[in-house]
Amino acid sequence: MTDEPAVSVIVLGWNGRQYVDPCLTSLLAQDFDRPYEILFVDNGSTDGTADLAERHAGVRVHRLDRNYGYCLGNNKGFELAEADVVVFLNQDVVVHRRWLRELTAAIESDPAIKAGHANIIQSWYPEYAAKELEAPVDAAYTAELSPLGFVEYRQVPVAQRVVDTLFLHGVSIILKRDVVDEIGGYVFDPDMFAYAEDMDLALRIRNAGYRTVVATGAVLYHDHTLQDQVSLRSFVKTVRIIRNRLLALWKCSSWPEFLALAAVTLAGAPLNSSQFGLPLSKKLLYFLLLIPPTAAAALATVAAMPQFAGRRRQTLAARRLPRGWLLRTLLFDRASLSRPAPVATHA
Repeated sequence: MTDEPAVSVIVLGWNGRQYVDPCLTSLLAQDFDRPYEILFVDNGSTDGTADLAERHAGVRVHRLDRNYGYCLGNNKGFELAEADVVVFLNQDVVVHRRWLRELTAAIESDPAIKAGHANIIQSWYPEYAAKELEAPVDAAYTAELSPLGFVEYRQVPVAQRVVDTLFLHGVSIILKRDVVDEIGGYVFDPDMFAYAEDMDLALRIRNAGYRTVVATGAVLYHDHTLQDQVSLRSFVKTVRIIRNRLLALWKCSSWPEFLALAAVTLAGAPLNSSQFGLPLSKKLLYFLLLIPPTAAAALATVAAMPQFAGRRRQTLAARRLPRGWLLRTLLFDRASLSRPAPVATHA
C-alpha cells in the first residue's frame, strides 16, 4: 500500500480459490491507521488461486514454482516482506475489521512480547455462524499446549486483551522481525514441512526469554474442516503432526527433560480426539485410531533426530531461561508464563 509498510501480512495460498475473495476483501477493509502491505504467496496452486488473488488491487502476489509446504512457503514470504512486523495468515479465514489493529496493539504492549496469535473463532464455536466483522465479539478463544502435549482449544476472558501462551496458532501469527536472529535465524523449521511448526516457533521464542500471547480482540473466523476419513494419507499426516510436536519439545529441552515430556506426550496423543467439538462416539473412535500413528511417530522422531540435531544445538545455545523451564511450565506452573522469567546463562 506504501513503500514503507508498518506491517506485512503474508497470506499463504494453495489450491484455495474458494477462500481468496472473502479473505482478501476482509484484509483490504481493515480499520488500521498505519500503512500495511498484503503479500499473497501462492504455493504452486493449479486451480487458479493466484489468478484470483491478482484481481485484488493492493495485493502483491508472488507465485512459487511448487508446493513448498507451510514452513518454507511462509519463510519465502518472510524474505519478501518489507516491514519489521510480519503477520502469517491462512487462506481459509475472514478477519474482523479490527483484527490487525488489535494484533499489533498486543505485541506493542510490552517489549518482551515478540509474537502473538489471533482470537480464532473455529467453525464449531457458536460465534462462527454470525461472522461478525464490525461490532465487538464477546468471546475469546486460544489454542494452547495441554499438559499432555497436544493442542487444546480454550476460552479465555475477552476483557483481558493479552493472554500469555506457550503456543502460537499458525492460522494467524504476528511476529517481530528482530527476534528471528535470536532463535536460530529462521521463522519456521523448513524440515518440518507442515504441522507443529507453530509450536516450535513459540517454544523457541519462549526459550530465548520472551513472551508469546493471544490477542483476544483480534478476531478472525477459520473455516476449519476436520479431515475424518481413515486413509494412508491421514495416517502419515497424523504421524508427522505427533513427530513434529516431539521434535519441537526436544529442541528446547535437555535429554532427561525431553524423555519425561515425550512419555507424557505419547501417552496423551490419542486424547487429542477430545477436541474439535466431536460427539462422544467419534471421540472414542478417534482415540482408538490415534494409537497406531502415535506409536509410529515415536519411531519417526528417533529417525529424524540427526536431521534436527544442528537446529537443536542452536536453540539450546540461545536459551535464556533456567534448565528445565519447559517441563516445569508445561506440567506444573502455567502461572509462570505471565511472570517475568529469571534469566540464566546458556547451558
